[in-house]
Amino acid sequence: MSDTDFGRGAGPTCALHPLRGATGTCARCGNFMCDTCSEGGTSSRCPTCRERHGLTFPLHRDNWSVSALWDVCWAAFQREWGMLSLAVLISLGVSGGSQLLVNVGLGIGAAADSPVLIGVLGGAGFLAQLVVQGLVQLGLLRVCFDVLQGGRADVARLFSQMHKVIPYLLTLLVIFAIVVVPMIIVGMLGFLAVLGTGAMSGLSADASSSEVMNLLGPVLGVVALLSVVMLFPLVYVLLPLYFVQPELTYEEVPPSPLALLRRCWELARGQRLAMLGVGLITAVLMIGGLIACCVGLIPAMGLGQLLIAGMYLALRPRSDEGFGAPPG
Repeated sequence: MSDTDFGRGAGPTCALHPLRGATGTCARCGNFMCDTCSEGGTSSRCPTCRERHGLTFPLHRDNWSVSALWDVCWAAFQREWGMLSLAVLISLGVSGGSQLLVNVGLGIGAAADSPVLIGVLGGAGFLAQLVVQGLVQLGLLRVCFDVLQGGRADVARLFSQMHKVIPYLLTLLVIFAIVVVPMIIVGMLGFLAVLGTGAMSGLSADASSSEVMNLLGPVLGVVALLSVVMLFPLVYVLLPLYFVQPELTYEEVPPSPLALLRRCWELARGQRLAMLGVGLITAVLMIGGLIACCVGLIPAMGLGQLLIAGMYLALRPRSDEGFGAPPG
């Protein structure tokens, strides 16, 4: 056998890893890529092109709009709708399984006729359910990022975020402390204010419904008015939380909870009206999926997740503008 015959028929090899067989080619430079370079087939560009040219997502903060976002996400959805729907279905199955475990724990506590055991198992089950559902949701966003950046929808990536359990829990704890707790305090103060007016003192155990309404009518009217007045500030404050899960997903090593919330606030600056528009489109998609005998709900959820992920990618600064470089 001559030297020129050696290796004939072995097939192409990876440009960066010559000892590995090629599984595809880079969509930009045309070099052969192995499975490692293509990140398991989820990236259409080789590591060199990803490093040199950054993200393949076409929209950014200066040129994005709701209609442009829809066009990009719809094109990506048409390309990968089947695997995206499968990813959504698996995530729903995981959520249902975690709920089943909670019910089993409560059943064990009830069978033992122990309120303490019911409380312990119920609390532990709820926490486990919250963590599992949240981390799988992060994985679903990771799949959407891959698709929007030119890759394929790999359902195995649903479970790629499990190592972020501590940052996820800490972020939830901080959100609860700075958002939920103040809302609870305000609600309690409002209730105490109602009691202070003496509106409840005229109620008796045998009071008729009309008497109750006559006594509480003015109070309920004031509460309703305050709720309407507080609605817009509340929406303004809560909308940045839309980006908490995408930010946790995008960063391989998430920032501290406070830094993450600060980033989310920066992303939402000047974009809240457009964010409401995307949220409205997502809600319409879900309603449409339900109307279609629930059959369309699964793909509608996949498209909705693409819209959320795409909006995050569009509003996120480029690698040279802040937040650090994009993950490989």
